[in-house]
Amino acid sequence: MANKRPEIILALDVNNRKQAEKILQATGDKLIWVKVGLQSFLRDGPDLVRTIADSGKKVFLDLKLHDIPNTMAKAIESLSELPIGMLTLHAHAGEEALQRCTQTGKEVLPDTLFLAVTVLTSMDQSALSSVGVQSTVLEQVERLARLANQSKVGGIVCSPHELVHLRACLSPQTKMITPGIRPAGSPFGDQKRIMTPAEAKQAGADYLVIGRPILAAASPALALASIMAEL
Repeated sequence: MANKRPEIILALDVNNRKQAEKILQATGDKLIWVKVGLQSFLRDGPDLVRTIADSGKKVFLDLKLHDIPNTMAKAIESLSELPIGMLTLHAHAGEEALQRCTQTGKEVLPDTLFLAVTVLTSMDQSALSSVGVQSTVLEQVERLARLANQSKVGGIVCSPHELVHLRACLSPQTKMITPGIRPAGSPFGDQKRIMTPAEAKQAGADYLVIGRPILAAASPALALASIMAEL
């Protein structure tokens, strides 16, 4: 696992469309994947997704869908005309919802990798306990990841701290996508369960989601190049 170089996904969480376009231009052609989150999608809509795809980059649409099964399936149908490479679902939605989503995805978004979000990297043990989850973070992540695996979801979103454990208990074909990546010396921000890019590579990540260390850099292209060199 350690010899495989994970791909970098830029988390394009910025305040306006102009800033998003500026960042994309500044990162250059080395960047392949771009994550469009709830903030950007609600503000700029499907047009931003199409613009990014038209520029030659792949889109990871991070909406973390979480509702009753029928509503989640209908939401996926409403996205079927968009060029989406990855799409997130909340594993907390449950087995029926996950199965319904993967089946709908096969029908209307056959080339899209569906990802199950387990426990957000902004949450620690205290945060889990505050919402009534008595399991440890690792136990909860594993429970939700196994549920997603059994429901034929193709990938898991988890913090890098759970990577090694999940690699040992999930299907080897499962893609592992890890936010909470901070190059050495970078501020943590609101992330609590983090690793450096090199550490996440060693743990077996397929994709690294990185935002502020690139977005806030004086030169996004140089920041990206530095992270790629570390890998």
